[in-house]
Amino acid sequence: MIILRSLLWRIGVFMLVVLACYVDCSHACTLWAVAGEKVQGEGALLAKNRDRKPQKSELELIIPEKGLTYLGLFSVVKGKRGGLVAGINEKGLSIVSATASSLSKKAGSQVTKSVNEEVLRMHGSVEAVLKNQNLFIKSSPSFYMVADKDAIAIIEVAPHGKVSVRTKTDGVLFHTNHYIDEDFLQLNKNIGESSEKRLYRIQSMLEGHGSSFTIDDFVAFSEDTRDGHDNSIWRTGSSPQKERTIATWIVYIPKKGAPEIFLKVANPGEEPWVMNTVLDHSFWTEGTE
Repeated sequence: MIILRSLLWRIGVFMLVVLACYVDCSHACTLWAVAGEKVQGEGALLAKNRDRKPQKSELELIIPEKGLTYLGLFSVVKGKRGGLVAGINEKGLSIVSATASSLSKKAGSQVTKSVNEEVLRMHGSVEAVLKNQNLFIKSSPSFYMVADKDAIAIIEVAPHGKVSVRTKTDGVLFHTNHYIDEDFLQLNKNIGESSEKRLYRIQSMLEGHGSSFTIDDFVAFSEDTRDGHDNSIWRTGSSPQKERTIATWIVYIPKKGAPEIFLKVANPGEEPWVMNTVLDHSFWTEGTE
């Protein structure tokens, strides 16, 4: 289901957006990004495969009373909109996130706040986000990847608000569901087989790619099933109780021009649907059906 809202002044009403958005309870996701000359046409590509037990996702254009307009992919919990799991704002800043599932249960349950919507509402660039790292102190232990036309960054948030950042203006970044920063390795108490295999697989595909990357390349990576039902980049689940890929979010943010989005959603009980469109000025001012 897609819900896209036009500008408030076009319909003569005002909308108050709830900004306190809690972490989506997904247990496994694969995040990857490329920036600079490695991108065909330059700019950045950012992707997320969202994995969990079957759950609906909803796409919505959010126009807050204060701040930037953003397009977000949200979980749907008991028929109501839940947390934002991926998004991009009108300035061309995109964010995706993943759960730190390798922590001990006690360490992983200290805080339950997500910052995805605040990042998109209040920041217009990766640089601006990284200048405001205190924002992540209130986050649950999680992994965030952000991108704009100039840079990509991965932000690992450990318990008690400790933060690690890696940024690239020309290169690749990738992450799954366990800590990979050397300072945080000791936090990994239970690294899942799927997290390890997906990390190795996305790394090998990115580093083994012999030419500049396109959004079509990222779509192909997102559909990779080499490691079986439970451990592939695109997971189908070996049983109804197993996690599987329920959405793919890919954005291309060029150096010049409007971003492009590819979105695939596999909601339980529905035929998968795909959205592939350019997020130009008319999209942000008029929306689309």
